[in-house]
Amino acid sequence: MTKYFEVLRRDGPARMGKLLFGRQISTPALIGKDDYVSAGSVYSYASLQEAINAAEALRDQEKLAILPYVPAALHSEPALELPPLETSGPKGIMVHPFSEKEPKNADVYVLGNAGALKNPRDLVAAAIGIREKIAPDAALYAPAVATPANLALLVYLGVDLLDGTRVLADGLLGRYHTRDGVWKAEELAELPCRCHSCRKMAEEGIKKELLIAHNIQKLEEELLAVREAVRSEIMREYVERQVRVTPEQTTALRLLDGEHRYLEKRTPQIRRSTFFANCSESLKRVEVTRFAERVIGRYSAPESDVLLLLPCSAKKPYSFSRSHRLFAEAVGGRRRYLHELILTSPLALVPRELEEAYPAASYDVPVTGRWDREERAWLSGCLEAYLKKNRYARIVAHLEGELLETVKEMGLDAEFTGGGTGGPALDRLSAAVAEACRDARRLPDLRLLRYRAHADFYFGEGASDLLLQGKILVKGREIQDEHKKPLAATTPSGMIAISLAGASRLQALGRYIVRIGDFLPKGSLLAPGVVEADDRIRPGDEVIIVGEKAFGIGRAKMSGWEMKRSRRGVAVEIRHIKGKQ
Repeated sequence: MTKYFEVLRRDGPARMGKLLFGRQISTPALIGKDDYVSAGSVYSYASLQEAINAAEALRDQEKLAILPYVPAALHSEPALELPPLETSGPKGIMVHPFSEKEPKNADVYVLGNAGALKNPRDLVAAAIGIREKIAPDAALYAPAVATPANLALLVYLGVDLLDGTRVLADGLLGRYHTRDGVWKAEELAELPCRCHSCRKMAEEGIKKELLIAHNIQKLEEELLAVREAVRSEIMREYVERQVRVTPEQTTALRLLDGEHRYLEKRTPQIRRSTFFANCSESLKRVEVTRFAERVIGRYSAPESDVLLLLPCSAKKPYSFSRSHRLFAEAVGGRRRYLHELILTSPLALVPRELEEAYPAASYDVPVTGRWDREERAWLSGCLEAYLKKNRYARIVAHLEGELLETVKEMGLDAEFTGGGTGGPALDRLSAAVAEACRDARRLPDLRLLRYRAHADFYFGEGASDLLLQGKILVKGREIQDEHKKPLAATTPSGMIAISLAGASRLQALGRYIVRIGDFLPKGSLLAPGVVEADDRIRPGDEVIIVGEKAFGIGRAKMSGWEMKRSRRGVAVEIRHIKGKQ
């Protein structure tokens, strides 16, 4: 908890924020000697008392004051433990990557032995271990490790502050850095850069001061690109592309994806950007696993005798695509007697009612018609789990190619029509559906089914029963109670926005609730005003605000666990708030 650092944007573990000491520093940032003072290692002093005295001398610094630290080998505990030391200004302390001790309170934590974290497993474990121990509104500084090639990965791991130490040292050793890797400058026939320093080196030969200037510039340029990736909510795609520079970085990302809890609790519920699933690592993304978990766990399909399995389409939502319009025409009025489930990679299963939810409505994948073993196993596992929960008397599968092979390999008892959008293919689909829907139950209003699905998807199982109890009217993208009072609406981004009346109905669930103190918020709700928050809450979630004097609704700007542990920053953007009588 700090008064000197505030997180402003989040895109997974990557953050943008501001440090409020000396000059205002926008993070992620490169910092240098002008931004902090350090007491250094205790072993540079004649005695421990001298080290403590040095810390006392830093007490009134306006800059970040990094207190004395005890060096230790990478996987060892420090031999000494210093007494608690305080400063009147911003405080930084060194933390050892694999220490089992809880770090003392600080504004900035300096990752000890960062330059020794060569092994991807060590790097990932160190970053996660420290970030999980320290307050969410504290900054993490990894010195002497950043290069243009690895900076994106470091920020995605959760590092806020870096420096130019490594590329400066490499410049002295004749190493030439770009975002695509490092070379020995003397072995390059041509310099692959046209910066001022490179132009001079092309004319005058390799000089260390010019090489250093080039390396620093490339690092600064990469930092700007990473900031823009966080700002544009495409950080994951940027990292997936950038880690291909070295096998070690790709390994690190795959190991990070194995830490699902760490990533999921920091990943927004929704993004403004299109979700690009460009590589095998995309299958492990939180957005993919979260969507599948909610479809299988929270969502309940409408009671239907017939299931229609369909392929996805390039255009999203699927209903707007040419192929799905043709499927709808072929099925005709029988759509009211069956349930539609779209099979796709990487999301596996998308019920028709959830096709506008994120990321189903805004993802894109390379389309080759080929499904690798991992994709097949993921789809089969999800479909098997889905069919255990949602039962159907008859299944029609309008699939083709390797998608058809994947479903057949499951041994599914279904009528396979061969897929396709040609005339004969659509005739086969129409005939199979007509036969399957004979004597089938008629489904409720499809618009109500969409609201029912979204309520459970975003608020958990049982939410739809509360939100849609009694007589419900559908007006455009809004549902109303019998008195025409709005309850909820679906948004263009695929979320559900509840009204105060809708929130009153859902409050009984006890989910997605932010409890506040004895006050009526004005504008945004700040983290210090939060007393308790549901751990399920993620940035972008619709939340219900409950206090002794207030009842309201809004969108979360940080996760629930973060609201409880932070002392700076906007917790919720309030949409409606009312005072209690």
